Amino acid sequence: MPDFWIIGPIAWDLALYVDHLPGSGHFVQAGESAERPGGTGANVATALSRAGARVHMVGYVGSDVAGQRMTATLTAAGVDVEHVQVLRGRTSSVVLLIEPDGERTIIGIHPDLLHDVTIPAASVASGDIVYFAAWRDVFTPAAQAMAAAGALVTGVPPGTIPAMRYLIGSRNDFAVIPEDTVAIVTEGANGVTVHSEDGTHHFPAIPTNAMDVTGAGDAFAAGLLWEIGRERSLVEGVRLGLAWAAATVQVKSSVPADIPSWASGHRPLA
Repeated sequence: MPDFWIIGPIAWDLALYVDHLPGSGHFVQAGESAERPGGTGANVATALSRAGARVHMVGYVGSDVAGQRMTATLTAAGVDVEHVQVLRGRTSSVVLLIEPDGERTIIGIHPDLLHDVTIPAASVASGDIVYFAAWRDVFTPAAQAMAAAGALVTGVPPGTIPAMRYLIGSRNDFAVIPEDTVAIVTEGANGVTVHSEDGTHHFPAIPTNAMDVTGAGDAFAAGLLWEIGRERSLVEGVRLGLAWAAATVQVKSSVPADIPSWASGHRPLA
């Protein structure tokens, strides 16, 4: 199994469960609230580490209590945090408004500083798997250098197309479907569509009762990357990703606690 390098946001989130979204100038009472770890990069890194992978997190936290919590959380999950930088400013944080059907609306609080992160491209070895859970144009030289060194570089749109083997994102993330890479388009409850030189193939989602869809896309990406790391086929990666996503939406958390059992190929809970 290769090492995984996850580059992306690390956040501390406030989840508010509401019976509807308020209109402008209106009031809504949350029926439940919870503070919890989040961030697309941290979610993917945690899932892969819980499954048994060697994972290096590349991102930042602020010099605040939330940053200390997130660093401790990642370390407890077995993630290497050597390349998590402490920057001046606040740790990323979002408010999640979660409706009864599990759908969520996201409100960012603090300025994003991800573009200031230094990517340790020279530390990435040939055969390692790199995933950009968020993309900034300043990452282009590092992505190209890691790909040239033999790492398998993946990420979210728009990415650096020549360097990216796979692009993973929702339909809204893709301005166009690229022709020179494998585009894996997540469609929520409708499943996933893969666009490649072999054509277009659709994979239905696993039916489930969603409680909170936060992190479903991150769980899907982690499952896909896990199978790629095991040298399994893209189809097997998509199917495991869909299983991990189905597990995620059934709990009020970003990553299900029983990820390790799913890495062995067990099917998700009905």
